[in-house]
Formats: sequence, C-alpha cells, structure tokens
Amino acid sequence: MCAGIVKYWSIHDNPPPDPDCFVIPSYALRDRSRPTQPTIAQIELAYEWWKRFPRARLIMSTGDNQWLGITNAKVMVEYAARLGIPCEKLVEEDRSRNTVENLRYSMDIIQREGWRQPTLVTIDLYTRRAVATAKRLGWNSFYWLSVYSKGEPAFGYKWLQTHSRLTILCYEVAAMAYSKMVGWI
Repeated sequence: MCAGIVKYWSIHDNPPPDPDCFVIPSYALRDRSRPTQPTIAQIELAYEWWKRFPRARLIMSTGDNQWLGITNAKVMVEYAARLGIPCEKLVEEDRSRNTVENLRYSMDIIQREGWRQPTLVTIDLYTRRAVATAKRLGWNSFYWLSVYSKGEPAFGYKWLQTHSRLTILCYEVAAMAYSKMVGWI
C-alpha cells in the first residue's frame, strides 16, 4: 500500500499524562470467540498502557453489530482477561452498533463513573474518524492512541472492511465521507 497515503491519512497520537479509562471500539470479530487482528492490536495497546496505569479501566465498546449472537464487547473482555487484566477493570459497553454509538455510550459510562481522562485506543487508519466523531459529540480534554495493524477478514459483512490494510483504508475514507454527509463529524 502506498505509504504516502497512509502517512497523510494517519494522525499523530495525543497520549494521556494520567489516564483513568481507555475506550476501545471494536473493529470487528473473526467469529463468536475471537477478535480480528485490528481489534486484538487495539486491546494489546490498551493492555500495555494499563500496565503503566493499573488504576485505569478499559471500556470495551460494541454490541452485536455482526449478528453473531454475542457482543463484540464480551469477546473483547474475554480476550483482555486472558492477557491478565482483572475483570473489575474491564467494562462492557454492549449497546453500540457504530462509531457514533460507541463514543456516545462510552461517554455515558465515563460521565457516570466520574472519570477525567478518557483515552481512545484505535488502529491507525481509524483514528482520524474516531477523533473527529468524538469531537463532534462534545468530548473535551480527551486523548488518543493508535496502533498499526494488518488486516484480517472478519465475520459476515465486515469481511471486506477488515480484509487488508488497503480495504481498511478504503473503508475509512468512505466512512469519513459518509460521516460528514450525515453530520456525525
């Protein structure tokens, strides 16, 4: 893939000085028990940061948007627990079906719990849209971290979206245009 396009599309991280929660929107699941590589990369980046700030909580965000009969958040929590993150540090946001809802419902949890430094954790090609959406929703004083990930086919209709770096980039460009058209960013 053209490195120049990715370099233009990606935005720099805005790392948190003292995070109290990480928001990890699912990029997709492979099946009922396994996240895709992009989602695994996000969880593992959050895990590395959580080890530095173990009082922080991790909000795994996405409902059953792939019609697998299980929420993405549940599969993500199970993966994070296997990494060694205690269950009491893991929060399931299991209602959302898209980025706007991921961020809206996660912010509801953040406000209810009184957390001060929400930090988005996304794959690099998704960060631009996730940050723009958060700003549009009124997130203030938030941070973000991104991670490189190869693509990997997901279950169902998300198969092409997550298939490769190129398809992820194409999807994100199209999703950004759509988000602008409908007023999400």
